[in-house]
Amino acid sequence: MSARRWLGVRAAALAAACAALLAITALVPAGGITPHGERAAAADCVWHRHAKRVVKHVFRRGRVRRVVRIRHWWTCEETQAPAYTVPVAPPAPAPPSPTQPEPEANVVGVTADDALGDFGYTLSRPSTRSGKVRVELNNQGEDPHNLNLQREGSEGEPIYQLANALPGQQQSASFELPPGTYRLWCSLLEHDKEGMHTTLVVE
Repeated sequence: MSARRWLGVRAAALAAACAALLAITALVPAGGITPHGERAAAADCVWHRHAKRVVKHVFRRGRVRRVVRIRHWWTCEETQAPAYTVPVAPPAPAPPSPTQPEPEANVVGVTADDALGDFGYTLSRPSTRSGKVRVELNNQGEDPHNLNLQREGSEGEPIYQLANALPGQQQSASFELPPGTYRLWCSLLEHDKEGMHTTLVVE
């Protein structure tokens, strides 16, 4: 074989090898060769590498030689997008339970007055609940006055007392009163006879 023909055969073989290399390069992902199973950064897929045995006959040194090459290429398998989960709103807080209103204070006000010699008591309420009762004496008269309480029909029971209150002063105390009708009076001088007495109903 002449040198010119031999050079032509080598040039043709080199051109074929370059074309094969360009074809393989075109199959490689843009980010470079990705290991088998690695997720490609440029696309939402998983790259897989494949290999195939390729046999070629190449003319070298005056004779045809059998060349075996391994061809590699990549394929991109799309991954399934994660299912969209509808966010669940947290349950609305339970409305606050209505608070029970505090019971009205068990207080009875007693005003003592002796204007123009007309002695008497004025109650803030005609009745109250049994149990602990706070009694407040307010002296708006010109003489000292006190307050005594005793349940009617039970003369043997104790008498609840509030100390003397001077004109313009107040006295108060709390008593455990069982149900019944209570007589209230002032024990100073002749005040009871003058009309400084009244009744209170404890229910």
